[in-house]
Amino acid sequence: MQATVAVVVATYNRSALLPRLMEALASQREAPPFEVIVVDDASSDETPNVLATLSSSAPFPLTVLRQPENRGPACGRNRGWRASSAALICFTDDDCVPSATWLSQMVEALSECDLAQGCTLPNPDQRANWGPFSHTLDVRSESGHYETANMAYRREVLDRTGGFDESFKYAYGEDCELAWRAKQGGATSRFLEQAIVYHDITPSSWRSALRGRQRLEGMVQVVQRQPAIRRQLGIGLFLERRHAHALAVAAAGAALAASPSARRRWAAAGATALWYAWDCRRSRMGPAIGPIGWIAVVPGAFVVDLAAVAVLARASVRHRTLLL
Repeated sequence: MQATVAVVVATYNRSALLPRLMEALASQREAPPFEVIVVDDASSDETPNVLATLSSSAPFPLTVLRQPENRGPACGRNRGWRASSAALICFTDDDCVPSATWLSQMVEALSECDLAQGCTLPNPDQRANWGPFSHTLDVRSESGHYETANMAYRREVLDRTGGFDESFKYAYGEDCELAWRAKQGGATSRFLEQAIVYHDITPSSWRSALRGRQRLEGMVQVVQRQPAIRRQLGIGLFLERRHAHALAVAAAGAALAASPSARRRWAAAGATALWYAWDCRRSRMGPAIGPIGWIAVVPGAFVVDLAAVAVLARASVRHRTLLL
């Protein structure tokens, strides 16, 4: 029986996560016939071997496509949906676990709209990972970002728009830009509270958070292509409020260094550091951490935020769109 739905996943160097995802897809209830297409973005780990094993035992048609070189998730997802003839295309990621009725609800929604977004929650089994430098997704409404951790499109919409913009290098912003482009062309959308996907919570790591700032370039590209998104998402000059605060503290520190009064320098430096620490405590997620613990967190957060501003400033010049 020909599949009416395709689930497309782009993956890169996450071989350990793939069996869990395939198990969740195999457990879907009340879903129409579907196929799964996994695009391996030139992984260097055990991904090819893991996918070969999974394809021989999956209870649904599983197609594996391997990219000759790493080109990013936008390119991978495009190759995936174009390889299918299904009329409905659902997207999720390798660090996600769809709930048992996810697919059936997304398919039902696409009978009434052109693109559907489901609810994405932090994985409750990974609460122990939660910390100030963790990464996860918590999407409980149609906020306007349209993350492909939990999205579905009618194929005709992807055909009409050309799919994801492959100039996006990192996994950030390419999904948002596609949805906005589709909606500008008249596509209708719907948010589904019960079509839940659970997203991994990465262990809190300052180094991982710092490396991940490179992805923010994608949001500059989104704003450059879709200027109206600033107003819709409430984005001003700064992508995040804490970027402005970190920059203010850095500027204040530079000004204080030039002050002739050592006493004033130390007093003002202490005041600005305390202000940033208080703001950092409010804005960074994580479990309750005492004052001593935050002494270690705040300097790392400051470096991460300044790195984010630097990435965004560089991207702003490249794409001629100011966003910090």
